[in-house]
Amino acid sequence: MIVTTSNKLIGVVPVIQQDQGPGEVPANITNPDHSLTYTSGTAATEFWVSFGAQTDISYLAISGHNSALTNDGIIEVYNGATSVAGITISRNHNLMFTFDLQDFTDLWVRFAITPNNQPTTVSFIAAGTYLVIPRGEQSGYSRQWLERQTTSQTSTNLLSAPTGVTQKRMALKGNLSIPNQTRDFIETQWQTFIDFSFEQPFFIKEVDGEAQTTYICYNPKHKITAHQLNRGLVNASVQFNSYNGL
Repeated sequence: MIVTTSNKLIGVVPVIQQDQGPGEVPANITNPDHSLTYTSGTAATEFWVSFGAQTDISYLAISGHNSALTNDGIIEVYNGATSVAGITISRNHNLMFTFDLQDFTDLWVRFAITPNNQPTTVSFIAAGTYLVIPRGEQSGYSRQWLERQTTSQTSTNLLSAPTGVTQKRMALKGNLSIPNQTRDFIETQWQTFIDFSFEQPFFIKEVDGEAQTTYICYNPKHKITAHQLNRGLVNASVQFNSYNGL
């Protein structure tokens, strides 16, 4: 399991290199406020975004996009002209690409969708460094990236038959519990994560190598307790709200 510990794109205004959206604001792409979005034009099947030169980057994450709205979508990350990571998706999961820590001469993101009259909308892109949880999360942990953020209420008539359904969107609630951690890990790397989680939303990717197993988390509530048997170990957990893009 991977959690993000920094985001170097906050305040960066990206450059739309291909398929600019009329009247759209590029700065919305790096703003974690998901009510602010950027929608491309419809002149091309590919939508390219450049974030310029960036140092010490080991992940790029995307939250809230519609690349697979009608057909499969392709999303790729480039270091200049060199492809670093990519995926073909059939659902609009949030995505987190992880790779070796590197400096980017120009950090590019490419969205390729069909048909070419289907614009691309994206809410938030982040990039920076991440932390690998050194010990497994507690068993029974819910898989937030597979759930739906929709609830429904069905009305019935006197025959107890359904007559109508009302649906609404609501935030998912998650809990990450990591017991039996070393004090060194909790007092160093986990503290860095805690600080970052209060500053900005953070991403969790559950399966290394599968970018779609990702969701963005906010409203964290951290708890750290001593281990009941070993004073050299610590139990940590964090509760949060999450959004998976579906």
